[in-house]
Amino acid sequence: MPLIGVTSQTGRTGRVNVTPIWGVREPYRAALEAQGASVVVLPPQPGPQLEAVLKRLDGLLLPGGADLDPRHFGEDPHPRLGAVDPARDELELFAARWAAEHGLPTLGVCRGAQVGAVALGGSLHQDLESAGFTRIGHDQTAPAPALWHGVELEEDRWLAPLFGRRFRTNSYHHQAIRDPGPFRVLARAADGVIEAADLPDHPFYLLIQWHPELLPDHWGLFGLLVEAARGRLAQAAD
Repeated sequence: MPLIGVTSQTGRTGRVNVTPIWGVREPYRAALEAQGASVVVLPPQPGPQLEAVLKRLDGLLLPGGADLDPRHFGEDPHPRLGAVDPARDELELFAARWAAEHGLPTLGVCRGAQVGAVALGGSLHQDLESAGFTRIGHDQTAPAPALWHGVELEEDRWLAPLFGRRFRTNSYHHQAIRDPGPFRVLARAADGVIEAADLPDHPFYLLIQWHPELLPDHWGLFGLLVEAARGRLAQAAD
């Protein structure tokens, strides 16, 4: 069974001794386990320890969450920047770069897609509305599992067998990839916002701007990650 590492997000717990807790949202676990993977939660840790864990994994999931600190792509904070999480930023940027360099199958979801792009030299729109993307509201008000806007493929790789060339997604973000760096754009929304990208010459490194974990009909995306992880596991066993 392939082991998929999932980077964690922080919360706080306890009534008297209030301390941070690092965890993974339930829909990610459910989606990965439904595809036959075992989930390994990755909290922040020093680089050597994190690398030791990454070497034992068969795949990596970078999930959604808080805004990425714009200093990581050379910008000052926008007035609409939300809360940032320095420890999570460092964790995920390290893991994203390591996965790119070592061929570790990777799926980035929403924030995770943005982390993947920035880790390899790309940049973000810090706030879509301020950047002029007003034709579509990308931070939907309808609760899951409602679909919000259309997406159209520019490249058939990975997504076409699952969804066809045109499909609808949910949308819970106010930031998006501006410069994808070395990633190849696979799909956009009607207003031009990048919705999917992949890394050429990598076994599997896919960035997705929407939240497929909230859409069981989209869990095939996690299946792609698990399939690539199985391939890596089989190769290591040979």
